[in-house]
Amino acid sequence: MLWKTQARQIALQIMFQFDSQGGVDKEMAAEAADGGSEDLPTRQRALEMANGAWANRELSDTWIERLAPQWPPRRQPGVDRNILRLAIWELTHADTPHKVIIDEAIELAKNFSTENSPSFINGVLDAVVREHENLIGETRNETRMTKPE
Repeated sequence: MLWKTQARQIALQIMFQFDSQGGVDKEMAAEAADGGSEDLPTRQRALEMANGAWANRELSDTWIERLAPQWPPRRQPGVDRNILRLAIWELTHADTPHKVIIDEAIELAKNFSTENSPSFINGVLDAVVREHENLIGETRNETRMTKPE
């Protein structure tokens, strides 16, 4: 298994525990990371991903609610909700190609969630990518327009 795939799996487990407990438990997160991999960089990356995605969950949840109003985060299975939070954080905070992040999120859903989850997650993340790219394009255009010549 690739180390990034393993880091995502561990991060998902940590986030699911945060979600179940309603907050961050650093000791529990460290135990989950230690149990998930013997490789220190993989454990550190998993903790970074889980903490980053958890810290940005309100923004991610708002985005999901707007893009999939029929299935707001509070109505989603906990695994799906946290796969989406993790993927949205990575889409907006990492240099990993979007296709890779979406494919990995779909695989997490196939392995850990319901039969309908992969297609739901794919649809939401595709919409997030399109919207994010549009926002980045608009920002770049505005920057070009306001730069002095």
